[in-house]
Amino acid sequence: MIVVVNNLAYEGGCEITETAPLGIAAEHAAFAEPEVSLGVPPPFGGSRRLPRRVGRKRGLEMILTGDPVPAARAAEIGLVNGVVPAGELLGAAREPAAHITRHAPTAVAACLRAVTRGIDLPIDEGLAVESARFAATVPAEGVRTGPRRFLDRQVLWSDSRFSALPPTAASPPRAGRRPGRGRVGR
Repeated sequence: MIVVVNNLAYEGGCEITETAPLGIAAEHAAFAEPEVSLGVPPPFGGSRRLPRRVGRKRGLEMILTGDPVPAARAAEIGLVNGVVPAGELLGAAREPAAHITRHAPTAVAACLRAVTRGIDLPIDEGLAVESARFAATVPAEGVRTGPRRFLDRQVLWSDSRFSALPPTAASPPRAGRRPGRGRVGR
């Protein structure tokens, strides 16, 4: 799910980065689609994925020149999410992984499918994909426990992220709710 690049990601390495939902690169990493210098186009989807990931003109620039792109530029154009010193690379990848794995697996999978399948569709078709993914998650356990955790104040909005907090006895009951009644729908 999260690609970690600690050196050169040329040809297939760049294409693997293009397919991953998230990516982190070391400061010294570089990315390239150099197949044009061999007289061939990218053979494993690079001509389709790279322009979708970084934009048509930036993708064409990488494909047509074959020139390497340093990690900082790869982050600027959206090929990776961030760049860190090599010694911090695995920790930087573990942070979002830990955050993501706190969520219901069915919800995470549905988000990935909705974005991956719907990104290149017209808006109406993409919304239909999203609605289908939503409907598929409704019977899942995460839909029952997620709102309950939120209502029990175990999930709070903080710094543009959800953070799980242990329930506290000091939390005052909300209006219209009797203490000790933590079930959703009662």
